[in-house]
Amino acid sequence: MQQDLVFPEAVDLAPPVQKPALKAPWHLFLIGAAAVLWNALGVFDFLATLTRFPPYIDSLPEGARALWASLPPFVFGIWALSVFSAVTGSVLLLKRQLLALRVLAVSTTATIFTMALTYSRPGIDPGSERVFAVCIIVVSLLILNYAFDQARRGILR
Repeated sequence: MQQDLVFPEAVDLAPPVQKPALKAPWHLFLIGAAAVLWNALGVFDFLATLTRFPPYIDSLPEGARALWASLPPFVFGIWALSVFSAVTGSVLLLKRQLLALRVLAVSTTATIFTMALTYSRPGIDPGSERVFAVCIIVVSLLILNYAFDQARRGILR
């Protein structure tokens, strides 16, 4: 004899319903890989400047060398946070982790602070370096915007 199931028993017997995983768009890997490479260059720039790597430092104009030599140590700390969190956030973006959004937000904020502290000092004439600094901030904001968009679409988990 067949017995009718009560609702809680039927729910326990039913297979769990899962949301289908969204497939990562092709551009996630392209932009993610480009972001990792771009930010790896930032790490190289930071480490070469911090250690005063001779081939790198010798290629800089005298004004830039004087600028980097005169920066207080805490600026290098914020710069380190900026570049290392940028690489970490880019790798997390490639891995489709939602944490990438927060890490990239920290990186972008630290980048803006680093540039402001570096180029707003009295007696500093950054010349064409200021244009490159603005480009770095713009690229950082674009990567952050891309991560935000992918998170909003549910691609980052």
